[in-house]
Amino acid sequence: MTKDNNNVPVKAENELAESRNENAAQFVTFYFGKHFFGLPIDDVIEINRALDVTPVPLAPSYVAGVVNLRGQILTAIDLANRIGLNIEKNEEDGFNNVIMGDREEPVSLLVQSIGDVMSVPSSQIEPTPELIEGVDVKYVSHVCKLPGQLLIILNSNALEQAENVNDSQG
Repeated sequence: MTKDNNNVPVKAENELAESRNENAAQFVTFYFGKHFFGLPIDDVIEINRALDVTPVPLAPSYVAGVVNLRGQILTAIDLANRIGLNIEKNEEDGFNNVIMGDREEPVSLLVQSIGDVMSVPSSQIEPTPELIEGVDVKYVSHVCKLPGQLLIILNSNALEQAENVNDSQG
């Protein structure tokens, strides 16, 4: 009987944690210089360290090339270029790959460094402002003001659609 009594508070704590999770959104976070970005965790398939990127001739400027992920060829998108972020890139540091999209045709977003998986209360998520310094807001779905920094939540659908848009450069 004492076990049942001990389990009651634990069960109540688990139910409380579940109710808190229903009112929060989870994001995979990453950085480009001073900018802090997030993608909804449901849109991310996996994260990998630097994979070799093979350039593709005549590809749009935001396509860095293709990567081979366990035999599956994925388009590698230079995320900074795609969202209009002008940052100094150090190719020697390499990039991390955030694999996102559906499992049939995923894409690899090249990011500078990986953060954590972050849970943000829905009440703290705000609409996209009209202007975010250095970022094309058409790729931003929401923002979240955190202590000392702004979490820019990217719009996965816009990034995926951008991957299929014909860029007339070349």
